[in-house]
Amino acid sequence: MKNRTAILIGSILIILGVFSIIDALLGINLWSLVFPLILISLGFLILFRPKTLPGGTNFILRFVGETNKSNEWTVEPAEYWSFVGSMKLDFSQAVIPEGETSIVMYSFVNDLEIILPTDAGLKLIARGFVHDTKVKGNKEDHIFAPFEYETPGYAQQTRKINIQSLSFVSEVEINDHGS
Repeated sequence: MKNRTAILIGSILIILGVFSIIDALLGINLWSLVFPLILISLGFLILFRPKTLPGGTNFILRFVGETNKSNEWTVEPAEYWSFVGSMKLDFSQAVIPEGETSIVMYSFVNDLEIILPTDAGLKLIARGFVHDTKVKGNKEDHIFAPFEYETPGYAQQTRKINIQSLSFVSEVEINDHGS
């Protein structure tokens, strides 16, 4: 997944750069084609999207939306797609199954708040152009760099949550229960 994401982002940047050069040097406006092509591509991607998670994965598509998982809820594999999204995942009282459960998020702008589980491991990888992160009160900004976080002893846990986020701009906040 890591290499595919880098290839996708790199390819998009190269294509946009080539379009800009053609427009500047030759005066040919290819931007008028880009927007419709992006819409068509997104449509095909949604209809014929490649399987990135195993069978039984919940697929949630929202243009703009908020997801709030708190109190007692069951953690299940999920894939979230949104243009602008806000997500709060409180794992402190969640029912977490044995093994590793994957949650994948794709968005243009994403606000993600995570409350860590007390009896399971959590791993988060956030990729994109700009990340504003706050982990247990420690704030960091990341530009063109992935953000990775893993709870201590993640590899030894029998119940694990693996979250992957790909967005253009994101704000990620990770806190302990009760913080």
